[in-house]
Amino acid sequence: MEKIRFGIVGSGYMAKLHSLALRNIGAYLWPKLPRIEMVRMADIVPEAAKEGAERWGWQSHTSDWKEVTRADDIDVVIIITPNDSHADIAIDAFSHGKHVFCEKPLSNTVAEAERMTEAARASGKVNLVNFSYRTWPGIELARQLIREGELGEVLHFEGHFFQDYAADPALPFSWRFDKPVSGGGAFGDIGSHIMDIASALMGPVESITAKTRRLYEKRPVNGPDAKQVTVDDLTASLVQFSNGALGSVHASWAAAGHKSDLSFSVTGTKGALSFSWERNNELHFFSAADPQRVGGFRRIMLGGIHPEADPFWYAQGQGLGYGEAFVVTARRAIEAVIDANPNAAPNFAQALHINRVIAGAFQAAEEDRWVKIEKTSAFD
Repeated sequence: MEKIRFGIVGSGYMAKLHSLALRNIGAYLWPKLPRIEMVRMADIVPEAAKEGAERWGWQSHTSDWKEVTRADDIDVVIIITPNDSHADIAIDAFSHGKHVFCEKPLSNTVAEAERMTEAARASGKVNLVNFSYRTWPGIELARQLIREGELGEVLHFEGHFFQDYAADPALPFSWRFDKPVSGGGAFGDIGSHIMDIASALMGPVESITAKTRRLYEKRPVNGPDAKQVTVDDLTASLVQFSNGALGSVHASWAAAGHKSDLSFSVTGTKGALSFSWERNNELHFFSAADPQRVGGFRRIMLGGIHPEADPFWYAQGQGLGYGEAFVVTARRAIEAVIDANPNAAPNFAQALHINRVIAGAFQAAEEDRWVKIEKTSAFD
């Protein structure tokens, strides 16, 4: 394959990260990859499309996303628009023979996520979702240790994703605070990441119960005016996984003092591990096989010997960051296209499960009960 041609729909914050990853990945992986071409950026605001394309290095720009999804000169469509538009764009891209790389969550509703997953299956094309934390070297190493039996039978997962950018009541209203558009608040947004990690490590969720809170009923718009918030600012959940393990998964974007606090621990019959994104170049691992007098959690410093870290700095402890996480997922997308592998992960079928779990949490909170989640083999 001589080249892979990308188009992107949306020019917001995530455009920066995807663009920098595509611009740099060739140098990181040279000479294994084909030439990467950043062909076109689309945004419904023409000025935003033009500025984004010029700033981040796209060859052309348009205000009509169909000029990306239906273009003969594009192979892969990246979708970074608000959640309620993901389905129409992705399904149109699949129907015109494109591979799709979509931001999370997959969609704003389970029904739309199901339509997207079926369209992906029918097309046979690559369908990835940018669960960029799950593919991080420390978390991929955790997954490997669990699969290799180092923890024995996994018994419990405890995880949260807390940020505090929305703790300020003066933060203006945006589409993320509008449930018909976003599909959910903190739990659907950053909570989808930690729930995806939980499912990747432990297997799919079988049932969930939850409580939610909305801290601010309204957010300011246009100076003194305010608009009703219709999503959660904080959700706490209990889950049972299909393998019988138990867990707790929480999310808030209004947790004072927590900047980007994605953290989790896994406990098994023979060992345990823990991870924190704010110290993301470390994984802490305990093995019950160690002699008791020297036993305890050991700190593993990540480096080029660990999964997904090989394109970067080989020495352990040199440090990787948020930008490299997008290079990792871009590499997965590119290699999936080269291999014509529609099952590469994180994929739409897995993301559909996360949509179902999030919807189940909101249903559980509203009805004050446990909710069963539809079975899936997506994480097998």
